[in-house]
Amino acid sequence: MTTAICSYENIRQITSCTLCNRTFKDPRILPCGHTFCIDCIRTTMLDTTIMTCPNCQAKHSVVNVDLLSQNVALMQLLHIRKIDIVQNKQCAICNVQPSITSCAHCSRQACVSCLEVHRQEVIGDITRETMETERMSDELKQTLNQTSNDFRDQCNETFQQANKRFEEMQKNLKLLNERVCQKIQEFHDRRQADLARCVARLHTEIQTIDKFVEDSKHLLIDVNVQTEVLLRLKQQFQEPRKRLPILSRDLIESTPTIQFVSSSFQMLNEELAGNLVLDKPVHGNNINSNGTSASGDHDSRLAALTSGSRTGKMEIIGQEGCGKLEFKSPAGMTINADGHLVITEIDNNRLQILTREFTHIRTIIGFREPRDVSFTKDKRYLITDNHKLIILDEEFHKVEVIGSNKSGKGRNMFNNPTGITIDDDDDDIIICDTNNDRLVIISRDFKWIRDINTGIDTSPRYACIRQNILYVTSGTKSCVLIFNKNTDQQMNTIPELTLGVSIDAPRSIRCVRDLLFVTSSLSKSIFVFTIDGEYRGELRHELFARPIGILFIDDSLYVTDSDKHALFHFSGVLQ
Repeated sequence: MTTAICSYENIRQITSCTLCNRTFKDPRILPCGHTFCIDCIRTTMLDTTIMTCPNCQAKHSVVNVDLLSQNVALMQLLHIRKIDIVQNKQCAICNVQPSITSCAHCSRQACVSCLEVHRQEVIGDITRETMETERMSDELKQTLNQTSNDFRDQCNETFQQANKRFEEMQKNLKLLNERVCQKIQEFHDRRQADLARCVARLHTEIQTIDKFVEDSKHLLIDVNVQTEVLLRLKQQFQEPRKRLPILSRDLIESTPTIQFVSSSFQMLNEELAGNLVLDKPVHGNNINSNGTSASGDHDSRLAALTSGSRTGKMEIIGQEGCGKLEFKSPAGMTINADGHLVITEIDNNRLQILTREFTHIRTIIGFREPRDVSFTKDKRYLITDNHKLIILDEEFHKVEVIGSNKSGKGRNMFNNPTGITIDDDDDDIIICDTNNDRLVIISRDFKWIRDINTGIDTSPRYACIRQNILYVTSGTKSCVLIFNKNTDQQMNTIPELTLGVSIDAPRSIRCVRDLLFVTSSLSKSIFVFTIDGEYRGELRHELFARPIGILFIDDSLYVTDSDKHALFHFSGVLQ
């Protein structure tokens, strides 16, 4: 590029006349060798014949200027320069000087002055574009890595869901197989019974025929006729009598006995044997000599249970499964504004809504591990699920979520929340934050108010409230903790240590008519206390396996059993 600039400057100087400083026009050579325009020579001589060279001051005698030799080489050079200027056009940058070359990057025409500046600008642009390209490349790599990780996580989650669905289908197929086996066994039993009745009828017919033959003997007068008739009758009926045992044996052998494992399927509304009974304590406070309690009011409220005569129909609803009126680990429950039962299922990750006559209304899915549900006066459903509290409206549309899928101990965070209760006096919502060992109090508009520390390793499970007194079941302490809601102070425990009674794995708790009912999943019973802590006994049923949730509606008692995967209903429990 430097060589091109020097050549252009030299050509411009060579092709310019030193007298007029313009490009040569008809250049002529003086004897001294210097070249000037023919017009410049005439002007210098001023009508004389002596010409003094402006460059070397040599004097020459010139008779006729037109006779001076023309500088042919310079004329050719002028011709070449003229062509070059015409072809190269004007500089595209300054639009003043003629261009001498074009940019190799953008093909723009440039003069000597603009070429180096333009070259630096192009280098700067290329450098910036290179840096921008490198930055975009790094961002693209990060995006690809993130996308790859997200895709891997999604594939793993899909695989886990597929495995879980496969296991559920296996269980459903196993259950279906048990039902089919039961139906086949019932059909086989009916066929055997029908066959036995058919054989019995055949034997009856044989006996009737034999009796008819015997009676016919007395009707025949003639001995010969009688003998002949008897022989004929005997021949007629002998062959059928021989075929009947063979036919009966063939029928029995053609239907072999089939052994099946009995199904655990339970029909809806099937009344089962056994009563819900109250086991009273043999020794306790305020027990009279006749076996009755001094607090007769409480005993009268449980008279239906102690006598066993008032207990009405007992029903078991549902079985293990994923369909309608089927459950997997049912837990908490409540009643909505329509009087329908709302039941949480931990392993099915859903809610089921049933009428009180146990007709399926609706199933709500989309949860992870729903453990308890409550219904507010504002017609809002509150569900504890995983590490959050979900609020739904009456149509089960999401209103708000407090917490997330990750556990935490701060404000608006939970770690495996379980039970929910609502204070009827001020509509405050109390949540049992189990693994954080605390109770969380939330306002009716779902704003965090404060939390109550229940103590180290207390694991609060479920709670109920009466006149600002909180009763909380402790999963690790085998008792009920009592707190004053206004002062956040623990008051006492139920049962007291002096009673020598402990509640193994207490779960749901309800306060009904000044009585506390606490389910015990390991004792397979429901403990009954007064609100003052007096032990009144245990409600037991021979079919309880692991009772969790408890709900009283009018005189009916509803109990969810997570091992039975069913809902127990006892009518006529309370007077």
